[in-house]
Amino acid sequence: MNLRPPGPAILLLALCGAANAAGPAQSLAIKLQDSSADPSLTHMRMVLDHDTLKPGRVTFEATNESKGLVHEVIVVRDKGVKDLPYDAKKNVVIEKRIQHLGEISDLPPGKSGKLTLDLKAGSYLLICNQPGHYKEGMSAKVTVAP
Repeated sequence: MNLRPPGPAILLLALCGAANAAGPAQSLAIKLQDSSADPSLTHMRMVLDHDTLKPGRVTFEATNESKGLVHEVIVVRDKGVKDLPYDAKKNVVIEKRIQHLGEISDLPPGKSGKLTLDLKAGSYLLICNQPGHYKEGMSAKVTVAP
């Protein structure tokens, strides 16, 4: 009977198996749009390829389709309030007063970015907090459910 501890190769295989057991992250594609790229738009918007996810790792993949504006995506836990706290003078959501989970910040026109988060069941709000953008309609809701 061999009672030697497992070698490095066996340990590496075991670790790889454990990492794969969690499964790959789900992805959510987000298009950030405004009238500079589509003159028919009357307001800014976020377009999601789907709005329902399962709990676990999620990779947000945002593409700024604007031709002239910087956009961003901030992931916020939606607590069911009607409006987010807003600073009217600066024309932005007050980030210190929201449950900010992460962001893809300051994407120049035509650029893309990614963010991976571990999300629990619940409701989430995606917002662009560049001055004026949230109030111009640049937000989207996402539901995470089993």
